[in-house]
Amino acid sequence: MTLRLISGSSEVHPPAPVGSCPELGSHAFEQLFAGAGCLLAIFDAQARFVAVNDACTRVLGCLPSELIGQSLLDLPHPRDQSSGAAPGWPAGFSELLAAHRHVDGSSRSLLWSGSADGDYWYASAQDVTGSPSPEHHLGRDPLTSLPNREAFADDLAGALRRHGSSELDLGLLLIDVDAFRQINDSISHEGGDRLLAEVARRLRDAVRAGDLVGRLGGDEFAILLEQLESEFEAVAVAQRVLQTFTAPFEVAGGHVRASASVGLAIAKDAEKTAEQLIHEADIAMYRAKATGRNRFAIFDAQLRTEVDRRLSLERDLRHALAGNEFEILYQPVVSLADSSVASCEALVRWTHRDWGPISPDEFIPLAEENGLIVPIGAWVLRTALRQLADWRSQGSEMGLSVNVSARQLTDESVGLMVAALLRETGVPANALCLEVTETAVLADPVRVAARLEELRTLGVRIAFDDFGTGYSSLRHLSQLPVDVIKLDRTFVSALDRPEGRRDRAILVAVTTAARELGISVVAEGVEDTKQLAELRRAGCGYGQGFLFSEPRPAGTTAPDAAAVVALPDSGHVARSASAPVVPGEVGGGARVHRLRGSALS
Repeated sequence: MTLRLISGSSEVHPPAPVGSCPELGSHAFEQLFAGAGCLLAIFDAQARFVAVNDACTRVLGCLPSELIGQSLLDLPHPRDQSSGAAPGWPAGFSELLAAHRHVDGSSRSLLWSGSADGDYWYASAQDVTGSPSPEHHLGRDPLTSLPNREAFADDLAGALRRHGSSELDLGLLLIDVDAFRQINDSISHEGGDRLLAEVARRLRDAVRAGDLVGRLGGDEFAILLEQLESEFEAVAVAQRVLQTFTAPFEVAGGHVRASASVGLAIAKDAEKTAEQLIHEADIAMYRAKATGRNRFAIFDAQLRTEVDRRLSLERDLRHALAGNEFEILYQPVVSLADSSVASCEALVRWTHRDWGPISPDEFIPLAEENGLIVPIGAWVLRTALRQLADWRSQGSEMGLSVNVSARQLTDESVGLMVAALLRETGVPANALCLEVTETAVLADPVRVAARLEELRTLGVRIAFDDFGTGYSSLRHLSQLPVDVIKLDRTFVSALDRPEGRRDRAILVAVTTAARELGISVVAEGVEDTKQLAELRRAGCGYGQGFLFSEPRPAGTTAPDAAAVVALPDSGHVARSASAPVVPGEVGGGARVHRLRGSALS
């Protein structure tokens, strides 16, 4: 066959053959086109067939005249959601999956790929009929029909090349579904897949015409934003993305609520690579997660400085343990009933050799991420138990609390390590309380619960730390082997404010429920006498905070035998490691308590 004409009048001019024989003209091109074994076609600006070769007619079982004039965009494959919807034909397409009807009534899945030259698209096709996943050939994610990671990265690279000659900005959004692992575990993997498919649909509805949505894997999505007039245009898309998560998702026969963290990076210079832009958007996305989730963050110069600091800290953290840069501070836990020091919490601190003290809120998450929390945690536990053994040799009967991380609790050897350290130091198991946060529990509920039971079998007590910050804390009280709950300081800080009425009511409910379950309650962050009064009124058993003592280095004397500090609004005094006697509050007749047994030891 020869090349067909549009409307019988407008000729298609094929590119001149490249070679050393100038006498080869259009006839040679026509012969090559017609006799090629692969499917070849040319399309016009409306995606209509302009020319087809003999292979097309054989595969589809129809005459050329039956194909000419038919639009490829009218033949979408049922599993290719972009067909017929993606803008920018023909330049906006590099691949397209279409379902063609064969003369015998069956359907043929053809994957068309090619490139544009002016108003025409020169393409070849691969027959993928019968393939279990045609989207794989198309570079699409089978679950959502969005471009997969490789296809999206290719499109991003192409957009960046085009961006080099444009005065407009280019942006990239990375979207990660918050706490998807927990959602997936609660509604089944099939339900999780349905939720992700619905997320993909909502994202397609939230973007502008011409924006590209892709799924990079798991619960992570990406949106390519071209032709941005300003950064505000990208911010508007990010806000619409967050808005799409406000309505519940109907999956697994019920309603599931989910949120997302979004990172935005803008390519303002022509030298930016796809890898760099993805990395910057990823950093911004994790910043959104770290600052509370369900929000977006923009990568900027300040964030770059913070990232550089983070990388430097992560590098130096690897040498801090060997360099003796860590120390342990101890903060007493005081009985609100008789003012005795029941136990103390071991708190690790890092003094950087160049930058000085580094906040635990900064270096603990780093240690969690890179796995260094396991050796650091082991060092803290060993050092603190040795210190407690020394204090107990002086007659102290105080207990000790030590924080353990999710990483430590999923380590199968954690029980053996704790048992070995207890034997080594001679500290009774019931004198040790290991504190675990709800986040650590949710990281791997089944494995963590098994480890906690194993530790409890040794006689070690378990505390649920930062209680009140998680949505399912009350439910966990009856499901986990918990001996102590520690009310988070953010909860305690609201007790003495006029608007804290609701928090006071919750406090009473929590202490009552804990008492019924035989669980001790410790209030963290107690800083003033009004908070203390509310805690006593609610029946809270123990308190910890600057009102009693700030964290202090270990001294030669145990905290429960150190200086005496009066507890206001009480006839009692508390032994504390904080400071000297408060003038005018403790008279010669003040009672001094020695701990002879406690619910926390």
